[in-house]
Amino acid sequence: MILDLVLIVLGMVLLIKGADYLIEGSVGFSRRIGVSELFTGLTLVAFGTSAPELFVSISAALNGSAGIALGNVVGSNITNIALILGLSLMVRRTTIPKSTLLYETPFVILISLTLLFMLLDGNNVLSNYDGLILLTYLIIFIAYMYNMAKNDKNIQEQLFEELNEAKKSEMSWNKIIFFVILGIVMLAIGGEITVRGASHFAKILGLTETLIGVTIIAIGTSLPELVTSIIAAKKGTNDILIGNLIGSNAFNILVVLGITASIHPIVPDRNITFDAIYMVGVVLLTELFLIRKREAGFWKGLVLFLSYIIYVVINIRLG
Repeated sequence: MILDLVLIVLGMVLLIKGADYLIEGSVGFSRRIGVSELFTGLTLVAFGTSAPELFVSISAALNGSAGIALGNVVGSNITNIALILGLSLMVRRTTIPKSTLLYETPFVILISLTLLFMLLDGNNVLSNYDGLILLTYLIIFIAYMYNMAKNDKNIQEQLFEELNEAKKSEMSWNKIIFFVILGIVMLAIGGEITVRGASHFAKILGLTETLIGVTIIAIGTSLPELVTSIIAAKKGTNDILIGNLIGSNAFNILVVLGITASIHPIVPDRNITFDAIYMVGVVLLTELFLIRKREAGFWKGLVLFLSYIIYVVINIRLG
């Protein structure tokens, strides 16, 4: 059991560092061939934040651990809103960007409901066809984000800042190739050993893989967002970052489940309808909390945080 935990931790480290290297190499490549920095930021940087979930989910689906694949995404989305956003608001009161509440959050609610209906209609299974539908939504989402970012200087400034952190100087082709390959290899290995460790850990304790996916794996793959959010909250810059958390939820559903289900149907080892309903519920709760005054602080953050604790407790009882 200790070895399994070591594998999970090691896998998480490889996933997080692998995503960093892949982003750095990809950004260097995009600048070499003259791709728009705005488009690069909206696609490569956003994709990089979902890369750990993607590689875990693909590896899990191909290894017959679909509970981890689907649980990882649903659990990560609940973690992003209930745990990470909740803690961020408890650290510092903030004003939420208007566009996040009027456009991005409703879109995440829409695709979360779409995922829920897919699970209900497909008897708790995500088919190849479902994956293609989610990828179609992804194209619409990227087009919307690109058009919005073109007209929003704050978003452009943040994206360019993220790009500069990923790549501060001109990168040689050898370095680009090395970073991209290294990132993909680390992500692949990290995803594989995380899934193997988590699957074996679940069997030893007599738990479902889905439970491990929505809790341990979900928190692990969301660690970068958690750390970044707390730091941003302390600095008082978490207004735009809240939009990033919402965007991360969209990419998790559309990219991770879209690609994974397109490659291999996802059939979890226990019914995950409750988790999908809870995922929709926490996003709806956030929208209702913020839509009137667009402000939130400690008490609203505490409610979100407690909703995460309740979710984990119920999941442990469900098994």
